Amino acid sequence: MDSFSYPNTHLTNPTLAPEAPRMKLEPKQTLYFTGDRAESLFQIKKGMIRFYMTTPEGRSITVRHLVPGDYFGEEALAKGIRQDTAEALTRVETELISPEYLNQSTLNSVIASLSEQMRRVMNYEYHLQQGTLKQRIARYLCALTETPLAYEGDDGNFTLSVTHSFIAEGTSATRESVSALISELSSEGLIASGYAKITLLDMDALQALVDEPIAFL
Repeated sequence: MDSFSYPNTHLTNPTLAPEAPRMKLEPKQTLYFTGDRAESLFQIKKGMIRFYMTTPEGRSITVRHLVPGDYFGEEALAKGIRQDTAEALTRVETELISPEYLNQSTLNSVIASLSEQMRRVMNYEYHLQQGTLKQRIARYLCALTETPLAYEGDDGNFTLSVTHSFIAEGTSATRESVSALISELSSEGLIASGYAKITLLDMDALQALVDEPIAFL
């Protein structure tokens, strides 16, 4: 899905130019796959994207999450191949940027964005190693309330549009282990789990489970 072309005009700032191509994605739609040829950079304008890699055993492991304002697809700067798979978690709108039209100002913005993402990825890796699985799940659920996957109900509780598999892939665990602990959290009255959604009923109790808040999203 990477290929595109700009009009035959010189773009001094492709991220602002109205002619810059945009792409819309539906939830679960894939933007590109591991191994695809990298031809363009992207910037998220709306929504949320997750990036994952697949183990030889077929397990998907989330490696980073991106939100509006983030640039990605940096492999295009080296004319390389995609190192991970990009999947829309919500309705997404992205802008495509040809490396050919990058000016210094835009390049500086890309570098700053990638630097911030590196900080978040390092925190995310630390999160995966910190605490029990129950603590990691609680931390992940709390962190997701700050993303486009969450919406606040009239009762003030946050509901997350996520599945047990998604939580497992984001906490480096198996679906079975995550499902068992989500049932435990539900029985304790901290959350309510439904089809492809989890409602956080007691944020204070969930946050109390987390020994150390980590900003990775």
